[in-house]
Amino acid sequence: MLNKELDNFPEPDCIPGCLHPRKTYDLVGHRIAEASFIKAVNSGRMHHGWLITGAPGVGKATLAYRIIRFALGAKSLLPNSLDVPNTDIVAQKVESLGHGNFKLVRIPYDHKSKKLRSEIPVSSIRELSEFFQSTAAEDNALRICLIDSADNLNLNSQNALLKLLEEPPDKSLVILLSASPGLLLPTIKSRCVRLPLKSIDNDEVKTWLSTRVNVPKSTINNAVLLSRGAPGKAISLINNYDLVIEPLGRYLRELADDNNPLDFNLINNLAAAKNLSARKLFWEALQDTLHAQAIYSCTGEWHGAFSPIKTIKSTAQWQSLWEKSVEMQKLEAKLNMDKKTVFIDLFNSIGTLK
Repeated sequence: MLNKELDNFPEPDCIPGCLHPRKTYDLVGHRIAEASFIKAVNSGRMHHGWLITGAPGVGKATLAYRIIRFALGAKSLLPNSLDVPNTDIVAQKVESLGHGNFKLVRIPYDHKSKKLRSEIPVSSIRELSEFFQSTAAEDNALRICLIDSADNLNLNSQNALLKLLEEPPDKSLVILLSASPGLLLPTIKSRCVRLPLKSIDNDEVKTWLSTRVNVPKSTINNAVLLSRGAPGKAISLINNYDLVIEPLGRYLRELADDNNPLDFNLINNLAAAKNLSARKLFWEALQDTLHAQAIYSCTGEWHGAFSPIKTIKSTAQWQSLWEKSVEMQKLEAKLNMDKKTVFIDLFNSIGTLK
């Protein structure tokens, strides 16, 4: 039976539009990282703390769940492999959050506000002491905690976690996921084995995507180029095609034709509260495109999605627009600025550089 938490509340540890990492059994790339963990297991001296780092959507959680299934005794399909079939009983228990030796720590749901909280409270970390000290509920004596994401730990939570890492219980394994490891205390990082995940090669992501989505090749190409080597982000971009890829491509084509387009339908859609994830994707896609334009104006080489805008603008102008878009995104989120005004201001700034 599935854990009630999965049925009633939103899950903060899943990229919108993507299959949850608990239910994802294949991994794109990161063979070196997998081999490092398998080597540690085979040595009989597996460290108690692991920190998996990398950009959002690159595969941190997918790798973590492959590790968790394997470490809890799921039967791998091949020797020295973390590949486990979804029919394995251990894998099914982990997928449903029903395995007694596995605990997931993530942003909790606030029943009063009916929203996800903004951080992981210290109480969630303190509860781990009881979990690790309890008698193992399954045949495998190892108890595993996954913290997704460690970036959401406040200072009190980090200090409580540090104490746990300094005095680890027997047969315990703590896995932390982080897209911004600079936010973590240096003492936490020093007590963990680091598994840094790099961006995946574009051709490898394209091959993987082509077997999972039924969309035109051009859409796949643009999604991959905008994904920054993160397969999960590429899927999310495709699922948000109508709010990100299509309108951004249209806007750039009109801009290249010397128009100063203000697509108010797009602006209204991006400003809608329900489209928070799509708005973030659009910001990043626009920033990547502006940055690619700055490089193109300097070198004549195009490394972005869509096609370059062949207008006479200096590298400094494109760079200034990129910097402005980054700053406006931060202000919009931090100060809760009017979303429509922010996009109108930015689009007007881009259009005036003729």
